Amino acid sequence: MTDTPLETDGATALERVVTSTDANTLGRYWLGAGSLTLLASLVAGVLVALERLDLGGAQVFGSADEVFQFWSAHRVGFVLLAIVPILVGLGTAVAPLQVGSDSIAFPRMAAFSFWTWLIGAGTTVTGFLIDGGLGAPDAGGQRQAVALTLVGLLMVIGGLLGATISLLTTIVCGRVAGLTLGRIPLFSWTLLVAGTFWLLTLPVLAANAVLAYVDLRGRTAVRFGAEDAIWEQLSWAFSHPQVYAFALPLVGIAFDIVPVSVRSRLASHNVVLVLTTMLGVVGFGAYAQSFFDTPGTPVMNEAIYVVDAFAAALVALALFGGLADTLRRGAANLGPGAGNRPPAPMVLSVLAMLLLLAAAIVGALRAVDPFDLLATSATGAQMTLTMGAAFVGAMAGTLWWGDRIVGRSTSQGLGLLAGLVAVVGVLLVGVADLLSGFMGQNDFTGASVVAAGSPDSGVDSLNLVALTGSVLLLVGALGWFANGIRRLTGAAAPSDPWGGHTLEWAADPSSVEVTSERPLLDALEGSGAAS
Repeated sequence: MTDTPLETDGATALERVVTSTDANTLGRYWLGAGSLTLLASLVAGVLVALERLDLGGAQVFGSADEVFQFWSAHRVGFVLLAIVPILVGLGTAVAPLQVGSDSIAFPRMAAFSFWTWLIGAGTTVTGFLIDGGLGAPDAGGQRQAVALTLVGLLMVIGGLLGATISLLTTIVCGRVAGLTLGRIPLFSWTLLVAGTFWLLTLPVLAANAVLAYVDLRGRTAVRFGAEDAIWEQLSWAFSHPQVYAFALPLVGIAFDIVPVSVRSRLASHNVVLVLTTMLGVVGFGAYAQSFFDTPGTPVMNEAIYVVDAFAAALVALALFGGLADTLRRGAANLGPGAGNRPPAPMVLSVLAMLLLLAAAIVGALRAVDPFDLLATSATGAQMTLTMGAAFVGAMAGTLWWGDRIVGRSTSQGLGLLAGLVAVVGVLLVGVADLLSGFMGQNDFTGASVVAAGSPDSGVDSLNLVALTGSVLLLVGALGWFANGIRRLTGAAAPSDPWGGHTLEWAADPSSVEVTSERPLLDALEGSGAAS
């Protein structure tokens, strides 16, 4: 099933870094690089939010084209250069342990995928910075720089696809005896579901980019590569419903953390398997491409788009209800005592699920035709809430599994504080942009007063709130990053600081008899040591 890991005896430090195929090491690479690109994308978001404070002309940037380049760079970076890679990194380090595998499947491909993604991310960022990006409203970008951005995006997609194949193969084929698919931990299950839909949708995004690149190169673009049309072909990947598929692993993180934290068995494991699969299905967004609309039948007004929006809200509500039920049944195990306080990862994972529910509700509101929100800033609100939820979930995951991944402890208090600041930031941006959408503000405002709705509607004040939220989100990300750096020099971590229920906490997974989805809890209860 797996390749033999590369030999590194006698290699230099640089050679060991570049040729490592160890899943834990690769996971840390993904997490480190993803956190850096996250900070860059959030800085771009803050600059764009600052520009929106005065739409009488371009104040921060030189033109509306530059505003658009940074606006689209924020969205592309937030999703494909930050949140998805961070989740892939967490999965690369944790999923093999959860299924009892001694390595990740196809380790050479897993390593090659990371470096492909990293080079592609650097190329994409460079393309945006040299006046390229994914087109511009006034076709003012440099054509070769736009082509470079598309090449970088294709490399990013290729790297994510390769890493996803390694992850999914590990989960499906690397399981220890007794660990059926129905028994795998929910983080691994949601990676399996989400990864399946990434494999179905990212190639479509790559095809969009190839069409634009081929049309752009060598002559004046006719259709697909025309600068004012490129974003329209790609924007579906950064809005409803596709963002649900990208954010889905946060659900598995929450459902792996909360039952352990409250020392209670999850009563609805099979139901969660079904619901997360349903969220993956409604998160398939490759069909929702307005660029290819048939005249008179816009896809975003079709029944399937509306049904998807409301189905996502219902599924998110049901999932949160299941999590709340687990919290209720284990509430007696939480109290004021020092050993009974809700751990930081539990608090953040519950808040991440609330943000996901809020995002799904906003998605449903966008689909209500009389509200006329499809082309407004409510689109950005839904993206920010969904991917912000994924980020907060990833913060919880790194606090939960960080000791296991790095082998060193860090401050849970600082991690919680950073997460709470990020949650407030996400909420401020999401709520402000939703309300601005109801007031007629377009999804992209550029440097145009006309695109911001009525001058007397209060949009200016809401844009200030959104800027505040963007700054807080960046501050939260900086705190999370700093806490991760502190972990590298922290004290040695215990092997199982939480009393975990699943195999990643076992010293020798092959020696554990798996008879349910929580084998370590079964063994503890069998010995009579469970509280």
